[in-house]
Amino acid sequence: MKVEWRTEPGSRAVLEIEVAEEEVAQAMDQAYTALVRRVRIPGFRPGKAPRPILERHVGTETLRDEALRRLIPRQYAEALAQAGLNPVDTPTIEVKEGPGGKGLRLTATVDVYPEVTLPDYRALRVPRESREVTEEDVDRALGDLRSRHGRLVSLPPGEPARRGDFVMIRVTASPPGLERLQPGRELLVEVGGGLLPPELEETLEGVRAGEERTATLRDPEGSVTVRVEDVRRKELPSLDDAFARAVSDQPTVAALREQLRARLAQERASEEARAFRNRVIDAVLSHTAVDVPESMVEHQVEHMVEELRERLRGRGLTLESYLAAAGKDESALRAEMKPEAERRVRVRLVLDAVAAREALTVSEQEMAAEVENLASELHQDVAKVQAWLAEEGRREALRRSLLRQKALTFLVDVVSGSPPAAGAAEAPAADPATRTPG
Repeated sequence: MKVEWRTEPGSRAVLEIEVAEEEVAQAMDQAYTALVRRVRIPGFRPGKAPRPILERHVGTETLRDEALRRLIPRQYAEALAQAGLNPVDTPTIEVKEGPGGKGLRLTATVDVYPEVTLPDYRALRVPRESREVTEEDVDRALGDLRSRHGRLVSLPPGEPARRGDFVMIRVTASPPGLERLQPGRELLVEVGGGLLPPELEETLEGVRAGEERTATLRDPEGSVTVRVEDVRRKELPSLDDAFARAVSDQPTVAALREQLRARLAQERASEEARAFRNRVIDAVLSHTAVDVPESMVEHQVEHMVEELRERLRGRGLTLESYLAAAGKDESALRAEMKPEAERRVRVRLVLDAVAAREALTVSEQEMAAEVENLASELHQDVAKVQAWLAEEGRREALRRSLLRQKALTFLVDVVSGSPPAAGAAEAPAADPATRTPG
């Protein structure tokens, strides 16, 4: 077998494979042996019909198709090994006669794992950004807590509604297509809350109980008329020690403030660490050369669509209802997802390359610990999770995910100027790409 290959943009490889006449003849013999045992031919016992009889019975093309079905995968696999290529997708293969009508010439086109040219990431530096928790931050947290425990009370007759108040409205007229605002519906909505068409939101500011308001909509065209049955304002509980005891395990407001301060500091530290990891990844990506195959991006888009479908199913919704509410179709959704999908693929490729360059590994102890974590998250027995991971290469996908997390932690340590920990112990993933298959 003779093989020539070339690469094209998009990490695509084209292999020209010449198959000798002898190999084609051998494949035809194997096809005859297989078919003659399966095909029932009157007058012959299974496996005993001569080849010319079989060919007349099933047709020469059937025999040739069977031979190619056996020959092509074998020749393609040998050609990949000879060229040292790592495919990421199913190839398209064109079959032609060989030179002089002898043998075959196969042209296989396939996306391959791209080369990743990493920068000198040890020389990169990304500044950390940090912000202390202020008294104003604690005040806002206390205000949110009081708001969550507030109660709505009706305003005195004649007092107008302002932004943040709630109005009980009854729809008296609306155009078709506004399912939520059909005539007769009663709704309690926040003025300025953004849940109603903006034109209607605007007309509700300053409204009083008993008034009727009409708003002319742009999309869909038409008018909505509502009658305001009641105007309510949130009454906040007193900020005293009794409130602190009612909403927490703290005895005083001062103690509650310190508890909120500690929680805010922890949340902010997590957010800043996540943001820093993402800035590190962006810095490395901006200095990395990689020609991402389109098939890898499309595969990631498919995975993201399925992720969305599962999230919606958990909320009792379907992808179709979600798209209808958003006014788009699935092709538009996929187009919107494509930039993020490409980024995720690039992140995975970079992290794989870093892991290879730094010879990072995942030990069996680390795998066992992650299996236990998964079992705890899924509320399943460890044995059941292990059995699930044993299917369809899931265990290897988990190993790759952990290896990418190690590579990410290594990069963060290096770019921040901190010495990498021994073995680059894993940290929370900064990007969904580190946890997606592929």
